[in-house]
Amino acid sequence: MYIQKRVLTLSLFFVFALGLLPSQAAQPSVEALYQDARRHFYALFSSSSMMKERKKWKRVIKQFERITKTRPKSSRADDSLYTTGLLYERLYAKFGIKSDKKNALKSFQGVINRYPKSNLLDEAQKHIGDIRFKERDIKKAVRAFKKASKNRKSVSAKVDKRPQKLARLTSVKRYSRDGYTRLVLHLSNRTAYRAHRLKNPARVFIDFLDTGFSPSVPQLIRYKNGMAKSLRVAKNNASVTRVVVDFAEQKAFHKVTALYNPYRVVIDIGRNNIGKIAKHSANLKVKKHASLNSSPPPIKRKSGIRTIVIDPGHGGKDPGAIGPGRVKEKDITLAIAKKLKKELKKRLNARVILTRSSDTFLELDERTVIANSFNADLFISIHVNASRNRRAHGIETYFLSPARSKDELETAARENMISANNRSEVENDLTYILSDLENTSKVNDSVQLASAVQRSTINGMRKSHSGIKDKGVKQAMFYVLWRATMPSILVETGFITNRTEEKRLQRSSYIKQMAKSIATGIVKYSRTYMVAQNR
Repeated sequence: MYIQKRVLTLSLFFVFALGLLPSQAAQPSVEALYQDARRHFYALFSSSSMMKERKKWKRVIKQFERITKTRPKSSRADDSLYTTGLLYERLYAKFGIKSDKKNALKSFQGVINRYPKSNLLDEAQKHIGDIRFKERDIKKAVRAFKKASKNRKSVSAKVDKRPQKLARLTSVKRYSRDGYTRLVLHLSNRTAYRAHRLKNPARVFIDFLDTGFSPSVPQLIRYKNGMAKSLRVAKNNASVTRVVVDFAEQKAFHKVTALYNPYRVVIDIGRNNIGKIAKHSANLKVKKHASLNSSPPPIKRKSGIRTIVIDPGHGGKDPGAIGPGRVKEKDITLAIAKKLKKELKKRLNARVILTRSSDTFLELDERTVIANSFNADLFISIHVNASRNRRAHGIETYFLSPARSKDELETAARENMISANNRSEVENDLTYILSDLENTSKVNDSVQLASAVQRSTINGMRKSHSGIKDKGVKQAMFYVLWRATMPSILVETGFITNRTEEKRLQRSSYIKQMAKSIATGIVKYSRTYMVAQNR
């Protein structure tokens, strides 16, 4: 009896003790697992050396697969399976192993079958269509995109029951200067495409799946100058529309890239050395009809900062953010940029170019083209921040890299004029990262430039004003910085939605001090740059 009581007592003791201790090591939340996988995902695509090792890809894939397998009913299960598909799709493109293509298709189909209510359903269908189109299975490609269209249940489809094309080429825009041309093909919807370069004569053709073109788009556009001689649009067959761009120079480099929200295909064409600095005005003339694979190479520049392009954000029909007192961002950015130009010309004896010197509208595409065509050493984009939180205030400086926080994502979304919650975020991020892989030194220099400017701006403004908040150096995918061939940063000079900062940004003395402080950071970076060049 005593022994039984003793055993019972000990049993109860261990049950109680085990109840006080965790039964296992604390399990990480689904969100923690997903964000950790996402960090490794971006780390992989940010490193050209890591991307050469297949095992590094597989490690990241396993992280996302773990979430789908162990937490199949969680809120991140469909995201993880979809990202697994993206990774296998890219892996197949890089190494050409058929099992990777098979796994990509399996993953995207898994999203469709297992998560029918997922908001990734359409994108999964479209990626299946992309893969089928690249393997020239036109019927399966069209079928996949048609299914995505049905999922959207668009109002227009209900009204008009006639067969609809997957997409229409609605306009072609051209931005061009000496030695550099950007053509942007705007489409009504996302569709599959494939691009191929031909050598003699030098040209690139892009085939679009089941795509029509608007009557306003000319079937032949001839260009008198720039790196593109002409652009032709024609039906290649019943299911494919072909766009052909003829190059002005045989050895021109080019890059064809799709961007999302809105969907467009960007064609950059330039010389290996973009070199010549044009003598005329920096303002580009955009021709309406001028509405149609290697990255722009890092430019070998002579020692010293000789040319700086300053970009006052927004302008013309685009006011940017508007403060509670109806002050417009476009006016503040122009005022700061003009003062900054004077400071830099005086202190650096450099050539300083403004992308706009008056209240005129410039597309985001134009701004980087200006910097590249002038072979600038630095590109500085000036902006004013905004927030739904009216108490938000402070100064922050950005360089181009994937956003790490919700605030960074929202700031980039506002400046890019897209939704912060858009599902094309990952695809756009990958596009930006992969385009800049060859320009690692540019990215590193951009971080140093951002640090120098942020530090000097905060120190300079605190000398004469209280309550200046240092929000630090941050990173996000700003379209205006994309594919610049020089160190480039975006300075958010305050919050126009904060009444105190809005009032300050209207004062000429405050704007002058802001410009001087930013200039000090650029001068400090310039000195460091020259020392490094002369070693």
